[in-house]
Amino acid sequence: MADAAALARDYLDVGLARLQEQAAAWDEREQYHRGEQRLPYAPPGVSDEYLELREQSLANFLGLAMAAPVQRMRAEGLRDGTGQMDNDTWTNVWQPNKLDDRQAIVYTQMLVHGRGIWSVSRNPKRTDRPKVRVESSRRVWIEPNPEDPFESLFAVKTFTVDDARSRSQLWTPGGQSGALHVAYVYTDTSWFRFEQRGSVAAGGAGWEPKGSGDHGLGEVPFVPSDANVDADGVPHSAIAPLIPQQDALNTIRFNTLLAMQFSAYRQRGVSGYDPVVRDAAGNPVPKRDKNGEIVLDDNGQPVPAIRQMGRIGVDRLLVFPGSDTKMWDIPESNLANYISVYSDFLTTFFSTGQVPPQYMLSRMSNLSGDALAGAESTLQALVRDLKDAAGEAIETVNRLANRARGLQAEDYSAEVVWADAEARSFSQTIDAITKLISVGFPRRSAFEMIPGATPPKVEGWMEQAREEALDPMLEQFTRELDAPAATGGVWTPTR
Repeated sequence: MADAAALARDYLDVGLARLQEQAAAWDEREQYHRGEQRLPYAPPGVSDEYLELREQSLANFLGLAMAAPVQRMRAEGLRDGTGQMDNDTWTNVWQPNKLDDRQAIVYTQMLVHGRGIWSVSRNPKRTDRPKVRVESSRRVWIEPNPEDPFESLFAVKTFTVDDARSRSQLWTPGGQSGALHVAYVYTDTSWFRFEQRGSVAAGGAGWEPKGSGDHGLGEVPFVPSDANVDADGVPHSAIAPLIPQQDALNTIRFNTLLAMQFSAYRQRGVSGYDPVVRDAAGNPVPKRDKNGEIVLDDNGQPVPAIRQMGRIGVDRLLVFPGSDTKMWDIPESNLANYISVYSDFLTTFFSTGQVPPQYMLSRMSNLSGDALAGAESTLQALVRDLKDAAGEAIETVNRLANRARGLQAEDYSAEVVWADAEARSFSQTIDAITKLISVGFPRRSAFEMIPGATPPKVEGWMEQAREEALDPMLEQFTRELDAPAATGGVWTPTR
């Protein structure tokens, strides 16, 4: 066990180092996804109005690009190797862990960071209902096996506990003050807990072992759900190549707002005009307040009186004294050029992210069902790839969860049933299902194609169909039993 503990300590150092290496890039991706993005460049010393426009220029298109495929991914059932719906696993694993809602977190992290993570553990309070958690790839590192990068060698999970001692900021006999940092190391058979209080020391120093044990799952209980995986088993973020394009869109919006604020209208100017009031000798006449006292500036010098200039749009005739006074104007900027460039950049952005044009409402007008399906073909291709990757992870999670609740038989041929998210009208879907049933297609399988169908719903529909089919048969049988009274006591079956 001592050797296992020493190995776990080595794993801890490696995992903490990996998490530290990815922290800066992870945080940037997360901030951009949430709309906390870099502001467009502004020269030093610009006005507050200029800086306010820079704040207004941010528009988070990355959130829309990441949400579009995730909204089309919804696991709504499990099918075992025989093709039957696995209602037992769905009822005792999926539903108790609220994964109907939380599954979207994993899919979002797949796109934003390249990896979403599930974890499985036994539930001491309900042994028949194991725990399945959604983990943060910011705090969990899964080390690939050098011999096979698609297998996990170990996992490290870290988190911080803000307990009473850290809030009091007082030294206690039990240890130093400050937040309690906790780290777990998981191998395919065991878990190890380490703790450190106060600031985390560099290089993994300062962590003290606090416990260990066997988790009993036979595999590392953290399951990665990866996207854009290369031959070395390394996932890649879908948001990273879109960040420079998001910056470019923000810059174009900033330039457009500047043009609208300062040059969207015809600018008028006057040259050769001296507004300062002067006496007969040409000296400036000082400005006086209401008490007749001369107004002084910050340097103690008299402030000259200024003639009231005409107000454009109020005074129809502007008159400026002086033989050298000239008036001129600057034509307004053509904002259509800014909008055209912005629209092209926006189209390129969504095309790169495989988001269809109807997500930009200005490009959507009277699209038919077939046209809408064609426009979504690239998005559907992306969703299918993501479903393949996420489905493999969910199947592994369910297999480990069944192992955690003591089931001996393991089904490696089980599959995830995904909700139908393709663009089509409800009437088209029902028409297709009706035609399938009319040619002998199994009713249960047809009901599973209805949008929003879940295993409990399908089971309820099947039960209702059996009851409705049985009612006419009972009614007919009752009529036949009553027939002898009307025919002299002779019962004659109708069929």
